[in-house]
Amino acid sequence: MEIPLFQTDTPLRFDRIVLYPYPDLTRIWTRLWLTAVNEADHPNIEIVVYNPDGSENCSVFMMAHAEPRAETTLHMRNPSSAAIYTVVAELTRGFGEEATLLDRQTFPLVLEFHNPDLGEPGFGYGVDWDEVKRKASRQ
Repeated sequence: MEIPLFQTDTPLRFDRIVLYPYPDLTRIWTRLWLTAVNEADHPNIEIVVYNPDGSENCSVFMMAHAEPRAETTLHMRNPSSAAIYTVVAELTRGFGEEATLLDRQTFPLVLEFHNPDLGEPGFGYGVDWDEVKRKASRQ
């Protein structure tokens, strides 16, 4: 019996994206998962946080990322508590003019502390926050 490790019928895309601002609101814990596909050409991952006025606050670019999970900390410039920021996550292949967009997710982030240890919902894409709360309440 052969057990496949990769999803052969699913394109490479973001599976889940989770962000939690730290209590000091100057840093944001970020973790994302990609679909498990066997790709020889590793994708680029870019996460950008935009201020409420639309200007860029901070970003990270992970070139040719080889793992199905990525984790990083974003460092906010001049954070404004309770302000609504916009997060844009892009998954691309190639560079410059030759880059191909594979997936793009956009979602709001209210800059306030949410405690993941208590099951409080964070911000992101592809997560059932009600399930997170239920699991935390059973612990």
